[in-house]
Formats: sequence, structure tokens, C-alpha cells
Amino acid sequence: MGCKVPLWPFILAHIWLSVTGFQARYGGASQWVTHSYAWMNFTIVALGCWTIGQKEMKENCIMLILSLILGFIFDIVFIALYYHGFNCSGQGRGCSEFIWSYIMAIINCICKIATLIFAIMEYKERGGNIPSVKASVSVG
Repeated sequence: MGCKVPLWPFILAHIWLSVTGFQARYGGASQWVTHSYAWMNFTIVALGCWTIGQKEMKENCIMLILSLILGFIFDIVFIALYYHGFNCSGQGRGCSEFIWSYIMAIINCICKIATLIFAIMEYKERGGNIPSVKASVSVG
């Protein structure tokens, strides 16, 4: 009943999506997002590689899970904050690179949810337990 899907394909996908999501320059001046976007995503990739390499430690899975949750939230903020619109007048190839980079950043954000699910499964396989949350609601 353990996790039969390894984490390495997800981490490999995050490497590719992080690079393509950061590479385009908007308006020819600079990247469309700040360098903190790249640092955040490559830190998640580094934690993922560390989790894959240290098979016996469940603490690495916890750090990967927390970084994926924070990364998902910050990806939404970065994408919403630095989106300038698709004003393609007179930019030619630069606009298509921006659209490609922007779409890859969105796909990277969505893939973090799938990676999070499999990281939780890996955590359970390594002996971690997820606390059950029981909520009691009293009306009266």
C-alpha cells in the first residue's frame, strides 16, 4: 500500500519548468519575474533532490512538503504580481517567449500540487504519520 511512484520524475519536471518559467525577458529589459522566483523554485528542487537521496529520513519529506506548500502560494503571488498582459505590439519573438515562459510558470505551479501529493505518500511510506483532524462543532 506504499507509494509506487518515485519522486525523481516530478523533481526533474520542476527543474525544466522552473528554468523555462524564468528565462523570458519582458520588453527586452529583464526577466518578467524577480530573481526570488528562481531562488524559491530551485530551493524546492534542491530539497527534492535531498529527499530523493536520503531514503531513510522522513524529516526531509516534511521539509519538501512545507516548501511545496509555500512555493505554491508564492507562485500564485509572483504570477499575479508580475503579469503585464500580452501586449504583443512590435515585440515579435519576445512576446511569444514571454507567453511560453508565463504558461510554463503556471504549469509549474499546478505541478506542485501533484508533487505535494506524492511527497505526502512518500512521507507515509517512510514511517511518518499524518495526524487526523477531528472537528467538533456545537451549535447552541
